[in-house]
Amino acid sequence: MSDQLVNGLLATALGSVAAVLLLIPVAAVEYRRDGRLGPRDLAILLSAAVYGLALWTYTLLPMPENGDYRCVGRQTVPFDTVKAIDWGGLGSRAGVSALVHDPAFLQVALNVLLFVPLGYFVRKVLRRGVVVATILGFGTSLLIETTQATGVWHLYSCAYRLFDVDDLMINTLGATLGSLASAIVVRRERPEIVWPTAITLGRRLIGMTCDVLFVMLTGAALVVAYRAVQIYLDEVPYDDLPTHPQRLLQWGVPAVIEAAAVLLAGRTIGEWVVSVRAVARRRPVLLARVVKLVTGVGAMLALLATPGAWTGPVLAGFALLSVVAAVRTREHRGLAHVLSGLDLEIVLPPVRSASSAPRAGRGA
Repeated sequence: MSDQLVNGLLATALGSVAAVLLLIPVAAVEYRRDGRLGPRDLAILLSAAVYGLALWTYTLLPMPENGDYRCVGRQTVPFDTVKAIDWGGLGSRAGVSALVHDPAFLQVALNVLLFVPLGYFVRKVLRRGVVVATILGFGTSLLIETTQATGVWHLYSCAYRLFDVDDLMINTLGATLGSLASAIVVRRERPEIVWPTAITLGRRLIGMTCDVLFVMLTGAALVVAYRAVQIYLDEVPYDDLPTHPQRLLQWGVPAVIEAAAVLLAGRTIGEWVVSVRAVARRRPVLLARVVKLVTGVGAMLALLATPGAWTGPVLAGFALLSVVAAVRTREHRGLAHVLSGLDLEIVLPPVRSASSAPRAGRGA
């Protein structure tokens, strides 16, 4: 299998993981910026994450084993790489064919193409134009070239990839061209934002997913931090690490945070991310929130924290029941809200003035 194919597969796999990790902050921003996170937004998130990892894999990988590489120098003469291209006979068909197969030309062309998507993502995601794309293109290229020149920040005794000053200019040009080309199809500002008033199934499923991610990622991060302190600072052998504190950190801390969010604010972390809140209509507010906690995220956390072979099938059944309830109930309230007598509503942004007030529309 070629290095290029391996780099592509690695970028796709790691980029997919990065997209999952970024779902919570991206959803929180999008639901507050224009009230929706559609399939197109998720596709852009995934493609941007894969592209970001591709910049790393194609510029630094494969990383050689210690001693199995040779040191390379630096190319610091501007336009030296461009001058190496054989431009002769460009006016003829044979000359064009020779140019396409020229290694120097291919290197320049591929470097330009590698940074064209950066200009697109700057315009599409950050909603910024050519100047910002050019600055970020130069900064990203400088970071890559510096990493190469320092042997991955002195992880290696010398550079195993060539630092080329022309790459800084060529990569920056690619980002600039990408921004200019994307201006044809991407509008930097939406002329009018129509905020949804109906809660869609997609919004509810994203909120549930964010709750699961919050619990899993927070618990995992705390366990990793605990193990790092125990192993590297307290010098406790890995096999001697106590399991009880790890379980408390992994499940107890997320449970406390989720419980506080539900009991004090009436909504889970995932519901906060997608900007919805629960409203009590009939029973006392605190009692309704307790029922919501016990029959919703609290039940999920209890099943996750309970050891045993039976918890897996039960957890899967609970998840399926929750999704089905979200599909079938009014406003996609779900099981916990039906049992607690709570309604869900969208949290609209504060209105600053009559001229800047967003319009309300159908759910999306």
